[in-house]
Formats: sequence, structure tokens, C-alpha cells
Amino acid sequence: MAKLLKIAETAIKIIIVIVGCWILYIKIIENQDLAEMWGGIKDSLSSLKGISLMTVALLLLPVNVAFEALKWKRSVQPVENVPFRKAFTAIFTGITAGMFFPNRTGDFLGRIFILEKGSRVKAAMLTFAGNIAQMIVTVSLGCFACVFFVEKLKWLVFLGAIAMTAFLLFLFFNIKIFKYLQVFIPKKWREKTEGYMYVFERFSRKELFIILLLAIAKYLVYSFQFVILIWAFGVPLSYPDTMIPIMMTYILMTVIPFITITEIAVRGSVCVVVFEKWLAINAISSSWSMMVFSASTILWLYNLAIPAIIGLFFINKLKFLRRSYNS
Repeated sequence: MAKLLKIAETAIKIIIVIVGCWILYIKIIENQDLAEMWGGIKDSLSSLKGISLMTVALLLLPVNVAFEALKWKRSVQPVENVPFRKAFTAIFTGITAGMFFPNRTGDFLGRIFILEKGSRVKAAMLTFAGNIAQMIVTVSLGCFACVFFVEKLKWLVFLGAIAMTAFLLFLFFNIKIFKYLQVFIPKKWREKTEGYMYVFERFSRKELFIILLLAIAKYLVYSFQFVILIWAFGVPLSYPDTMIPIMMTYILMTVIPFITITEIAVRGSVCVVVFEKWLAINAISSSWSMMVFSASTILWLYNLAIPAIIGLFFINKLKFLRRSYNS
């Protein structure tokens, strides 16, 4: 039996690697959108400034991953104290696994299977806390960015942004109320799932605050990567004027459904639309929007394609089958 389980686990890992390689091949090698990007990259690489900025953006990748690893480590700490090095590795395997799911919602699958003893179901639910924190940052800042895009009733949009932020923060710092969702579970399963629903009570408000700070730090690093890549392509916008459309793009990417195999196209089209509008507001030629598309694609390569490739080499560390664990 043990031998069969080992064979099954190995087969799962091989399938993940093969399918992951196929998705990356489709996106990086065969994708037609990339053809438009190479011209802009060549122009950017022809100057020392462009090379320097693109290098800095790449060097921020491990910083971005580190903040996400710390956030996840804090999130799952109630069920297992994961060493930072292992949490760092888990982010890469999570990105690889996330390629198979809409809006990369499968990230947690590539993370929880790296746990040695902790309950995977509880860890998956605790990961939800970190995801909520990241969503709060993205949605709140995106709502405030909307104020700069509307022509009328700016004050109403601003008040709406404040109300949305306050509501999301209330839910987050009272995350234990999610245990009351237990009433929606059919009675025959309610008793078995009760222990999982109460896992959110293990968070103190101090821990939640730290998780939220880590989410903000990750957002700032990720956004700064995008800013300097936009500068690398010569787009004439200051830091504040670049951040506003970026925040708008991020909130739209949060609400628009996509799968990783279509992400470059979705991200590129959203960026072009948002930045064309923003450039028009600032009386700047809309031709720069294609440079933003190139920057967005490089950002995708840096933060998703490269980590997904790295994650393929860590798939063997995942433990899909354990002889005994509390799940």
C-alpha cells in the first residue's frame, strides 16, 4: 500500500510539472502578444537607464516573495510554525499550482502540501486571512484611485471609498465572525466541520495587524516594480501619477475573472484601457499606453513566469499523501 501511495504521489508531481511546462510554453514562447513587446524591450535595453531600471525591478522579485512568505507564515502559524525558508519555497510552488485555477485561486494548494504535520484544511482556511488582507489593500486603494478618474460627484466616490475600506477592515479585524457561516453547512456535515470553522478564533488582533502590514508592504513593492518598469520604457509620468492608474488596474484585475493562460492578454488590455484614460486626463499622448503594456508583460514575466519556473523545481518537496495527519 505504501508503495502504491508513493507511486501515486510521484505521478501527481510529474503531471504538475508537465502541465506547468506546457502552460509556460504557451504563454512565453507561442504568445502573439509578446511580439509587440520585444520592440519596446529592445529600445529600453539600448539605454543604461532602461537596463538599470529593469534590473532593479528584477532584484525586487525576492523581496516581493519574502513579504508574501512572511504573510503566509504568519497566517498558518496557528496550525504549524513553518520555517521562513520553507515558507519562501512554498510561495514558488504555490505560484506554479495557481496557474491551473481562475485568478490564481489555487495558490494555496501549492503551499499547504509543503506542511509536515499541520491540518491542511485548517491551513487552507487560515491562508484565506492573508488573502483577505491583500484584497483589502488592493480594493481600498483602488477605490480611492477611482476618485481621480470620475469627472462628477468626486466627493461621493471618495465617501464610498472610505465606507468600503472601513467595512473591509471591520470584517478583517473581526474575522472570527466567519465561524457563524457554520449555520449554512448542512446538518449532517456540521458537526465534522465545526472545528475548522472555529480556526479563525486563533488570530489575535495584533497578529491580524501584522498580516495587514505585510500585505501593504507586498503591495508597495509589487507596485514599485511596475512603476520603475514603466519608467524603463520612458513613459513620462511621476511616481504619484503612475501609482494612480496602477491602483486602478489592480482593482480591476481583482474583479475580472481570468485564468493564468489568458492573463497576459487580460492584464495588457486592462492596462492599456486604464492608462489611455489617465494619459488623456493628463494631456499626454495615448501612444505611451503600448509602452505600459510592455511594462505590464515584463512584470508578469518577473513575478509569475519566473517564479512558476522556479516552483517546478520544488514540486518534489510537496507531500500530497501523508500516512496520518489531521485534515
